[in-house]
Amino acid sequence: MSARVITDIDEVLTTTRAVRRRMDFDRPVARAVVEECLRLAQQAPMGSNLEDWRIVAVDDPTLKRKLSGLYTEVWHQTVERPLASGEAATTTRLSPTVRADPQAQARQARVLRAVKYLVDHLDRVPVLVVLCSTKPLPQRPVGGTASGYYGSIFPFAWSFQLALRSRGLGSVLATALAHKASGVQAVLGLPAEWRPITLLPVAYTRGVDFRPAARADLADVAFWNGPVEPAGSASA
Repeated sequence: MSARVITDIDEVLTTTRAVRRRMDFDRPVARAVVEECLRLAQQAPMGSNLEDWRIVAVDDPTLKRKLSGLYTEVWHQTVERPLASGEAATTTRLSPTVRADPQAQARQARVLRAVKYLVDHLDRVPVLVVLCSTKPLPQRPVGGTASGYYGSIFPFAWSFQLALRSRGLGSVLATALAHKASGVQAVLGLPAEWRPITLLPVAYTRGVDFRPAARADLADVAFWNGPVEPAGSASA
């Protein structure tokens, strides 16, 4: 196995960030390292004990440019144009102006700039990993089989990202590319039953000094035995 840069599991769990601006576009990523991390991700929990995931790693420059073009279309259609026109749902979800305080507004503005940076440079990322599912499409977006549909592929994705982080690489869940799933299938020549769920750009990071992110106090989001007793209320 390749040498690990970070061996402490708690550090890996608390510092695996969504990496965009700090990707090193000029440092090659060996296929062996990607495959090693994918093998580790195969140990993730899966629904019905079926490996319904399919993975396509892309390092061909022509294919990367085509995927980058699709991703740019998604940005314009789902972020840039709706925000510019003041479309209510997108503004509520993404606009910095509706965040609660100046600090939150500044943080959201940084996130949008980072996303746009990735949009503009996606074709330069050394490896683009497309995660697909072969599970039957759920009939409803929530409930029923929907939990199992997404409940296998995202544990796989997170395990892959953790393995990358431990080896000095970074990534981000670029789920927006699923808006162009049929286009991705066409670009990569995928069978109809291989439905793209998310894209993970993969690159070495410039430095490995990522820190834990600001998060809500656990007592605000976690409770015991219902919504009344907040976590942390019991004495240690």
